[in-house]
Amino acid sequence: MSGTAPEYILAVESSCDESAVALVQNGREVIAERVASQTALHATAGGVIPEAAARAHHEQLPHLLDEVLDEAEKAGVREKISGVAVTAGPGLIGSLIVGTGLASAWAWGRGLPLIATSHLEGHFRAAWLTRSGVGGGGRLPAVALIVSGGHTLLASISASGEQKLLGTTIDDAAGEAFDKIARLLGLPYPGGAALSALAAGEKPGGARLALPIAQTRGSLDFSFSGVKTAAARLALEAIGVDPSAPGRAAALQRQLEERPVPPEARVRIAAAAERAIVAALAARVRTALEAHPGAMLIVGGGVAANGPLRAALTEVATAAQREIAIPPIHWCTDNAAMIGAAAHAAVREGRADLLDPAKGIRPAASWTFGSIAPS
Repeated sequence: MSGTAPEYILAVESSCDESAVALVQNGREVIAERVASQTALHATAGGVIPEAAARAHHEQLPHLLDEVLDEAEKAGVREKISGVAVTAGPGLIGSLIVGTGLASAWAWGRGLPLIATSHLEGHFRAAWLTRSGVGGGGRLPAVALIVSGGHTLLASISASGEQKLLGTTIDDAAGEAFDKIARLLGLPYPGGAALSALAAGEKPGGARLALPIAQTRGSLDFSFSGVKTAAARLALEAIGVDPSAPGRAAALQRQLEERPVPPEARVRIAAAAERAIVAALAARVRTALEAHPGAMLIVGGGVAANGPLRAALTEVATAAQREIAIPPIHWCTDNAAMIGAAAHAAVREGRADLLDPAKGIRPAASWTFGSIAPS
Protein backbone atom coordinates (compact mmCIF):
# COMPACT_ATOMS: atom_id res chain seq x y z
CA MET A 1 0.00 0.00 0.00
CA SER A 2 1.21 3.53 -0.68
CA GLY A 3 -0.22 7.03 -0.59
CA THR A 4 -0.15 10.37 1.16
CA ALA A 5 0.35 10.64 4.91
CA PRO A 6 -2.89 10.04 6.84
CA GLU A 7 -4.28 13.16 8.50
CA TYR A 8 -5.31 11.49 11.76
CA ILE A 9 -2.86 8.83 12.98
CA LEU A 10 -3.50 6.56 15.94
CA ALA A 11 -0.08 5.72 17.39
CA VAL A 12 1.16 2.96 19.72
CA GLU A 13 4.48 2.92 21.62
CA SER A 14 5.77 -0.07 23.63
CA SER A 15 9.51 -0.22 23.00
CA CYS A 16 10.61 -0.48 26.64
CA ASP A 17 8.76 0.18 29.89
CA GLU A 18 6.21 2.84 28.94
CA SER A 19 2.88 1.78 27.43
CA ALA A 20 1.44 4.60 25.35
CA VAL A 21 -1.30 5.40 22.83
CA ALA A 22 -2.03 8.75 21.15
CA LEU A 23 -4.01 10.35 18.34
CA VAL A 24 -2.10 12.96 16.32
CA GLN A 25 -3.37 15.22 13.54
CA ASN A 26 -1.06 16.05 10.61
CA GLY A 27 1.99 14.94 12.55
CA ARG A 28 1.75 17.88 14.92
CA GLU A 29 -1.44 18.46 16.91
CA VAL A 30 -1.97 15.98 19.76
CA ILE A 31 -5.70 15.29 20.03
CA ALA A 32 -5.46 12.68 22.80
CA GLU A 33 -2.71 10.73 24.55
CA ARG A 34 -2.20 8.31 27.39
CA VAL A 35 0.99 6.92 28.96
CA ALA A 36 1.24 4.20 31.62
CA SER A 37 4.59 4.00 33.41
CA GLN A 38 6.10 0.75 34.67
CA THR A 39 8.59 2.44 36.99
CA ALA A 40 7.14 0.95 40.17
CA LEU A 41 7.10 -2.52 38.59
CA HIS A 42 10.83 -2.49 37.85
CA ALA A 43 12.05 -0.42 40.81
CA THR A 44 12.82 -3.39 43.07
CA ALA A 45 15.13 -4.89 40.43
CA GLY A 46 16.83 -1.57 39.74
CA GLY A 47 16.19 -1.90 36.01
CA VAL A 48 13.72 -3.07 33.39
CA ILE A 49 12.82 -6.78 33.43
CA PRO A 50 11.99 -7.57 29.77
CA GLU A 51 9.45 -10.34 30.41
CA ALA A 52 7.61 -8.31 33.05
CA ALA A 53 7.59 -5.28 30.75
CA ALA A 54 5.96 -7.27 27.93
CA ARG A 55 3.27 -8.61 30.26
CA ALA A 56 2.52 -5.11 31.54
CA HIS A 57 2.14 -3.82 27.96
CA HIS A 58 -0.31 -6.64 27.28
CA GLU A 59 -2.39 -5.55 30.27
CA GLN A 60 -2.17 -1.79 29.84
CA LEU A 61 -2.31 -1.04 26.11
CA PRO A 62 -5.95 -2.11 25.52
CA HIS A 63 -7.15 0.19 28.33
CA LEU A 64 -5.06 3.10 27.03
CA LEU A 65 -6.42 2.54 23.54
CA ASP A 66 -10.01 2.67 24.81
CA GLU A 67 -9.33 5.90 26.69
CA VAL A 68 -7.76 7.61 23.67
CA LEU A 69 -10.63 6.49 21.44
CA ASP A 70 -13.16 7.79 23.96
CA GLU A 71 -11.44 11.17 23.94
CA ALA A 72 -11.36 11.14 20.15
CA GLU A 73 -15.10 10.41 20.15
CA LYS A 74 -15.74 13.40 22.40
CA ALA A 75 -13.65 15.57 20.06
CA GLY A 76 -15.70 14.33 17.09
CA VAL A 77 -12.71 12.87 15.22
CA ARG A 78 -12.79 9.14 15.99
CA GLU A 79 -14.24 8.32 12.58
CA LYS A 80 -11.53 10.42 10.92
CA ILE A 81 -8.70 8.11 12.01
CA SER A 82 -7.04 7.17 8.72
CA GLY A 83 -3.86 5.33 9.69
CA VAL A 84 -2.14 3.47 12.55
CA ALA A 85 1.52 3.96 13.48
CA VAL A 86 3.45 1.67 15.80
CA THR A 87 7.01 1.47 17.09
CA ALA A 88 8.71 -1.41 15.28
CA GLY A 89 12.17 -0.83 16.79
CA PRO A 90 14.58 -0.35 18.38
CA GLY A 91 13.61 -1.75 21.76
CA LEU A 92 12.90 -4.87 23.80
CA ILE A 93 11.65 -7.47 21.35
CA GLY A 94 8.93 -8.85 23.63
CA SER A 95 7.55 -5.39 24.29
CA LEU A 96 7.67 -4.51 20.59
CA ILE A 97 5.76 -7.68 19.68
CA VAL A 98 2.91 -6.73 22.03
CA GLY A 99 2.60 -3.22 20.57
CA THR A 100 2.87 -4.22 16.92
CA GLY A 101 0.37 -7.03 17.46
CA LEU A 102 -2.21 -4.71 18.99
CA ALA A 103 -1.73 -2.03 16.35
CA SER A 104 -1.86 -4.51 13.46
CA ALA A 105 -5.04 -6.14 14.74
CA TRP A 106 -6.80 -2.83 15.35
CA ALA A 107 -5.82 -1.49 11.91
CA TRP A 108 -6.82 -4.72 10.15
CA GLY A 109 -10.22 -4.75 11.83
CA ARG A 110 -10.95 -1.30 10.44
CA GLY A 111 -9.27 -1.57 7.07
CA LEU A 112 -6.67 1.08 7.89
CA PRO A 113 -3.04 1.24 6.71
CA LEU A 114 -0.21 0.57 9.12
CA ILE A 115 3.07 2.50 9.46
CA ALA A 116 6.13 0.81 11.00
CA THR A 117 7.91 3.60 12.86
CA SER A 118 11.34 4.15 14.42
CA HIS A 119 11.41 4.92 18.13
CA LEU A 120 14.56 7.00 17.57
CA GLU A 121 12.96 9.17 14.92
CA GLY A 122 10.05 9.59 17.30
CA HIS A 123 12.32 11.28 19.84
CA PHE A 124 13.54 13.66 17.15
CA ARG A 125 10.06 14.43 15.77
CA ALA A 126 8.68 15.15 19.24
CA ALA A 127 9.92 18.69 18.63
CA TRP A 128 7.07 19.17 16.13
CA LEU A 129 4.32 18.21 18.58
CA THR A 130 1.93 20.79 19.92
CA ARG A 131 -1.14 20.77 22.15
CA SER A 132 -3.08 23.80 23.28
CA GLY A 133 -0.40 26.03 21.79
CA VAL A 134 2.51 24.41 23.66
CA GLY A 135 5.50 22.99 21.75
CA GLY A 136 5.93 22.76 18.00
CA GLY A 137 9.33 24.41 17.55
CA GLY A 138 10.92 21.89 15.20
CA ARG A 139 11.98 22.73 11.64
CA LEU A 140 14.51 21.56 9.06
CA PRO A 141 17.43 21.54 8.40
CA ALA A 142 18.55 20.49 11.86
CA VAL A 143 21.22 18.89 13.96
CA ALA A 144 19.56 16.36 16.24
CA LEU A 145 20.81 15.12 19.60
CA ILE A 146 18.93 12.08 20.86
CA VAL A 147 19.95 11.20 24.39
CA SER A 148 18.23 8.59 26.54
CA GLY A 149 18.81 5.55 28.72
CA GLY A 150 19.50 3.33 25.74
CA HIS A 151 20.71 5.71 23.03
CA THR A 152 23.03 8.66 22.57
CA LEU A 153 23.55 9.95 19.03
CA LEU A 154 24.02 13.02 16.87
CA ALA A 155 22.51 13.28 13.39
CA SER A 156 21.96 15.86 10.69
CA ILE A 157 18.62 16.15 8.88
CA SER A 158 18.42 18.07 5.62
CA ALA A 159 15.59 20.34 4.53
CA SER A 160 14.12 17.42 2.55
CA GLY A 161 14.29 15.03 5.53
CA GLU A 162 17.44 13.12 4.51
CA GLN A 163 19.12 11.79 7.65
CA LYS A 164 22.80 11.20 8.34
CA LEU A 165 24.25 9.73 11.51
CA LEU A 166 27.14 11.93 12.72
CA GLY A 167 28.17 10.22 15.94
CA THR A 168 27.04 7.78 18.59
CA THR A 169 28.21 6.29 21.86
CA ILE A 170 30.91 3.64 21.66
CA ASP A 171 29.93 2.18 25.04
CA ASP A 172 27.31 3.37 27.56
CA ALA A 173 24.50 5.73 26.61
CA ALA A 174 24.41 8.93 28.67
CA GLY A 175 21.24 7.86 30.49
CA GLU A 176 22.74 4.46 31.20
CA ALA A 177 25.80 6.12 32.77
CA PHE A 178 23.53 8.31 34.91
CA ASP A 179 21.60 5.25 36.09
CA LYS A 180 24.71 3.19 36.89
CA ILE A 181 26.34 6.00 38.87
CA ALA A 182 23.08 6.60 40.73
CA ARG A 183 22.99 2.94 41.70
CA LEU A 184 26.56 3.15 43.04
CA LEU A 185 25.41 6.00 45.25
CA GLY A 186 22.42 4.06 46.55
CA LEU A 187 19.83 6.21 44.79
CA PRO A 188 16.37 4.90 43.86
CA TYR A 189 15.35 3.77 40.37
CA PRO A 190 15.10 5.44 37.91
CA GLY A 191 18.51 6.78 38.76
CA GLY A 192 18.98 9.68 36.34
CA ALA A 193 16.35 11.94 37.86
CA ALA A 194 17.41 11.03 41.40
CA LEU A 195 21.06 11.76 40.63
CA SER A 196 20.20 15.16 39.15
CA ALA A 197 18.10 16.04 42.19
CA LEU A 198 20.98 15.06 44.48
CA ALA A 199 23.49 17.04 42.39
CA ALA A 200 21.36 20.16 42.76
CA GLY A 201 22.23 20.15 46.46
CA GLU A 202 25.94 20.83 45.89
CA LYS A 203 27.05 23.85 47.89
CA PRO A 204 28.10 26.80 45.72
CA GLY A 205 31.60 28.21 45.96
CA GLY A 206 33.35 25.09 47.24
CA ALA A 207 36.00 22.96 45.53
CA ARG A 208 34.38 20.85 42.85
CA LEU A 209 35.29 17.32 41.82
CA ALA A 210 36.10 16.79 38.15
CA LEU A 211 35.52 13.53 36.29
CA PRO A 212 37.25 12.73 32.98
CA ILE A 213 35.51 12.09 29.67
CA ALA A 214 37.29 9.69 27.31
CA GLN A 215 38.39 10.94 23.91
CA THR A 216 37.02 9.03 20.92
CA ARG A 217 38.42 8.44 17.44
CA GLY A 218 35.35 9.98 15.88
CA SER A 219 35.14 13.67 16.79
CA LEU A 220 31.35 13.40 17.24
CA ASP A 221 31.26 10.02 19.02
CA PHE A 222 30.67 9.70 22.76
CA SER A 223 32.10 7.55 25.54
CA PHE A 224 30.62 7.48 29.03
CA SER A 225 31.91 4.26 30.60
CA GLY A 226 34.96 6.10 31.94
CA VAL A 227 32.77 8.54 33.88
CA LYS A 228 31.14 5.59 35.62
CA THR A 229 34.54 4.08 36.51
CA ALA A 230 35.84 7.40 37.84
CA ALA A 231 32.71 7.86 39.94
CA ALA A 232 33.14 4.35 41.35
CA ARG A 233 36.70 5.13 42.39
CA LEU A 234 35.58 8.31 44.14
CA ALA A 235 32.83 6.38 45.91
CA LEU A 236 35.28 3.75 47.16
CA GLU A 237 37.69 6.43 48.31
CA ALA A 238 34.85 8.11 50.22
CA ILE A 239 34.18 4.93 52.23
CA GLY A 240 37.87 4.30 52.93
CA VAL A 241 38.45 1.51 50.40
CA ASP A 242 41.50 1.46 48.12
CA PRO A 243 40.14 2.83 44.81
CA SER A 244 43.04 1.63 42.67
CA ALA A 245 41.30 -1.62 41.67
CA PRO A 246 37.50 -1.49 41.96
CA GLY A 247 37.14 -5.08 40.74
CA ARG A 248 33.97 -6.64 39.36
CA ALA A 249 30.83 -4.53 39.29
CA ALA A 250 28.85 -6.93 41.51
CA ALA A 251 31.55 -6.95 44.22
CA LEU A 252 31.83 -3.17 44.03
CA GLN A 253 28.08 -2.77 44.43
CA ARG A 254 28.09 -5.04 47.49
CA GLN A 255 30.84 -3.00 49.09
CA LEU A 256 28.93 0.22 48.57
CA GLU A 257 25.70 -1.29 49.86
CA GLU A 258 27.44 -2.51 53.01
CA ARG A 259 29.22 0.83 53.51
CA PRO A 260 27.13 3.61 51.93
CA VAL A 261 28.85 6.71 50.62
CA PRO A 262 28.60 9.59 53.15
CA PRO A 263 25.92 12.18 52.25
CA GLU A 264 28.28 15.06 51.43
CA ALA A 265 30.44 12.85 49.19
CA ARG A 266 27.34 11.52 47.43
CA VAL A 267 26.31 15.06 46.51
CA ARG A 268 29.76 15.97 45.22
CA ILE A 269 30.10 12.79 43.15
CA ALA A 270 26.60 13.17 41.69
CA ALA A 271 27.30 16.79 40.75
CA ALA A 272 30.66 15.91 39.19
CA ALA A 273 29.14 13.09 37.15
CA GLU A 274 26.33 15.31 35.89
CA ARG A 275 28.75 18.11 34.98
CA ALA A 276 31.01 15.73 33.06
CA ILE A 277 28.21 14.12 31.05
CA VAL A 278 26.52 17.43 30.26
CA ALA A 279 29.83 19.00 29.22
CA ALA A 280 30.62 16.11 26.87
CA LEU A 281 27.21 16.32 25.21
CA ALA A 282 27.43 20.09 24.84
CA ALA A 283 30.92 19.93 23.34
CA ARG A 284 29.90 17.46 20.62
CA VAL A 285 26.79 19.49 19.81
CA ARG A 286 28.88 22.64 19.49
CA THR A 287 31.16 20.89 16.98
CA ALA A 288 28.21 19.53 15.00
CA LEU A 289 26.58 22.96 14.74
CA GLU A 290 29.83 24.48 13.49
CA ALA A 291 29.88 21.89 10.70
CA HIS A 292 26.25 22.53 9.70
CA PRO A 293 25.64 26.25 9.19
CA GLY A 294 21.99 27.22 9.10
CA ALA A 295 20.79 24.12 10.94
CA MET A 296 18.76 24.52 14.12
CA LEU A 297 19.35 22.29 17.15
CA ILE A 298 16.72 19.72 18.12
CA VAL A 299 17.07 17.65 21.29
CA GLY A 300 15.03 14.59 22.24
CA GLY A 301 15.02 11.56 24.53
CA GLY A 302 14.51 11.03 28.23
CA VAL A 303 17.80 12.66 29.29
CA ALA A 304 16.65 15.83 27.50
CA ALA A 305 14.45 16.33 30.58
CA ASN A 306 17.63 17.04 32.59
CA GLY A 307 17.63 20.71 33.63
CA PRO A 308 21.40 21.39 33.48
CA LEU A 309 21.57 19.74 30.04
CA ARG A 310 18.70 21.85 28.70
CA ALA A 311 20.42 24.97 30.02
CA ALA A 312 23.83 24.02 28.61
CA LEU A 313 22.46 23.22 25.15
CA THR A 314 20.45 26.43 25.09
CA GLU A 315 23.66 28.30 25.85
CA VAL A 316 25.46 26.46 23.01
CA ALA A 317 22.69 27.27 20.54
CA THR A 318 22.56 30.90 21.61
CA ALA A 319 26.32 31.31 21.23
CA ALA A 320 26.11 29.77 17.74
CA GLN A 321 23.13 32.03 16.91
CA ARG A 322 20.91 29.03 16.22
CA GLU A 323 17.34 28.20 17.14
CA ILE A 324 16.85 25.34 19.57
CA ALA A 325 13.82 23.10 20.08
CA ILE A 326 13.54 20.85 23.13
CA PRO A 327 10.09 19.30 23.67
CA PRO A 328 8.23 19.75 26.94
CA ILE A 329 9.44 17.17 29.44
CA HIS A 330 6.44 14.85 29.00
CA TRP A 331 7.34 14.48 25.29
CA CYS A 332 11.04 13.88 26.03
CA THR A 333 10.32 10.59 27.77
CA ASP A 334 8.78 7.69 25.80
CA ASN A 335 5.31 8.47 24.46
CA ALA A 336 3.07 7.60 21.52
CA ALA A 337 2.46 11.13 20.26
CA MET A 338 6.05 11.29 19.01
CA ILE A 339 5.46 8.05 17.08
CA GLY A 340 2.48 9.64 15.34
CA ALA A 341 4.63 12.64 14.41
CA ALA A 342 7.47 10.46 13.13
CA ALA A 343 5.15 8.24 11.09
CA HIS A 344 3.49 11.21 9.40
CA ALA A 345 6.88 12.74 8.50
CA ALA A 346 8.30 9.46 7.20
CA VAL A 347 5.35 8.88 4.86
CA ARG A 348 5.22 12.51 3.75
CA GLU A 349 8.94 12.50 2.93
CA GLY A 350 8.74 9.17 1.08
CA ARG A 351 10.77 7.17 3.62
CA ALA A 352 7.97 4.88 4.78
CA ASP A 353 5.12 3.03 3.09
CA LEU A 354 1.54 2.52 4.16
CA LEU A 355 1.49 -1.19 4.97
CA ASP A 356 -1.23 -3.79 4.70
CA PRO A 357 -2.01 -4.75 8.32
CA ALA A 358 -3.05 -8.25 7.22
CA LYS A 359 0.63 -8.94 6.55
CA GLY A 360 1.64 -7.74 10.01
CA ILE A 361 4.95 -6.17 11.06
CA ARG A 362 8.14 -7.92 12.06
CA PRO A 363 9.64 -5.75 14.84
CA ALA A 364 13.37 -5.71 15.54
CA ALA A 365 15.47 -4.86 18.57
CA SER A 366 17.80 -2.73 16.40
CA TRP A 367 17.02 0.15 14.07
CA THR A 368 19.83 2.51 13.08
CA PHE A 369 18.80 6.15 12.97
CA GLY A 370 18.26 7.21 9.37
CA SER A 371 17.62 3.73 7.94
CA ILE A 372 14.23 3.06 6.37
CA ALA A 373 13.59 -0.23 8.16
CA PRO A 374 14.60 -2.13 11.32
CA SER A 375 17.90 -3.99 11.15
